[in-house]
Amino acid sequence: MGFVNAHFVAYTTDLGATAVQGAGALATVGIAGLAGGLGFGYLADKFGRRPLLAMAYSMRAIGYGVLLMAGSLPIAIIGVVIIGSSWTSVISLTATVTADEFGLRRLGTIYGTMFMVMPFGASSAVWLAGKIYDTSGNYDLAMWISLGMGVIAATAVAMPSTGISKKLWPQIPQAH
Repeated sequence: MGFVNAHFVAYTTDLGATAVQGAGALATVGIAGLAGGLGFGYLADKFGRRPLLAMAYSMRAIGYGVLLMAGSLPIAIIGVVIIGSSWTSVISLTATVTADEFGLRRLGTIYGTMFMVMPFGASSAVWLAGKIYDTSGNYDLAMWISLGMGVIAATAVAMPSTGISKKLWPQIPQAH
């Protein structure tokens, strides 16, 4: 998501849009995020959290694929709306999948650690995308990397639980 936040407006100007048009297009991310967060949450209650989290990461990969093919602002908007619809949904879905896998007792530590590390990845991605642009004159490689990371995340989440968390941290009997 760092690419979208930091580079989307510049990307759209490379497509021929003005900076104001690009910023307006970027605003669609917030609206899509609201709809996606509510929609994914509702569907997760009906169909399970893990499949919906895998779908959210898949949608990010698809959105970057659309951005890679975009030759105009309207197509770029479609790509960023697809990405944006998964934006806020992964926060709550990640927490619930983490709780399902590791239990509530460790949720604060695990989730806190995950969200402590994520900004380093996001800021590194923003920096890398800028370096790629400075070197190649386009964002294609940065978007391919983002697409690939979405596929990896979706695949990792979609894999069935191995139960490794229960082997590493067996349940501690509760005092009655």
